[in-house]
Amino acid sequence: MSTRTDQRKLAIFDWNGTLLADTRPAWVASNACLEFYGTPPITFAHQLETFDFPIIHYYKKNGVSVDKVLETKEEANEIFQNEYDRLAANARTRRGSRALLEWLKDNDVNCIILSNYLTVKIEVHLKRLKIRDYFSFISANNCNGTSILNSTSKLERLSDYMTKRGYLPDNAFIIGDSKEEPDIGRRMGITSIGITGGCINERRLREAKPDHVIHALPQSIDILKAKWGI
Repeated sequence: MSTRTDQRKLAIFDWNGTLLADTRPAWVASNACLEFYGTPPITFAHQLETFDFPIIHYYKKNGVSVDKVLETKEEANEIFQNEYDRLAANARTRRGSRALLEWLKDNDVNCIILSNYLTVKIEVHLKRLKIRDYFSFISANNCNGTSILNSTSKLERLSDYMTKRGYLPDNAFIIGDSKEEPDIGRRMGITSIGITGGCINERRLREAKPDHVIHALPQSIDILKAKWGI
């Protein structure tokens, strides 16, 4: 028996730091960019304290002028991408990813990825990790990676996706490791789940006020059982 469109459920996953355990490769690659800008390297703890979107805010917090970043963004992006790709080539999924994805699949919850990263590179990792079939759609960037310096279009892209496909906010949840997902959740009326161990520290994650905070992906199952009466 088919499910009515307005009853379908939607899981919205961030990618980097949420499904892919790549926070340390991103930190090392970011330090390579800071070195390019003539700025001393930062500790991993300071990375978690200062990382932000749009990325230009992160550089500003770490002593790089906005003008300098904008003038050399293509060069810095190439440095970041080359270093990150090398370090994250064999990155694994976050603990419990498959358990959660399998549970969502068993309960007919449609899963999509909403990311600021590059679509083509997410596809490579998904196939490498053998989890591509869990996701019906990937909403990410198709540029060279420099556009997220100034802005992110995740809210607009998700709103467009849900509107066109008839998903209701109460039947969706968004999960991520940054301040973006709680903000999107509030603005769209979607339940937000923040996961620790990603791109920002736990204090900053809790200050962003997601509806729930978890430390491992399978912990969201009980939240969803209660939310949807499964």
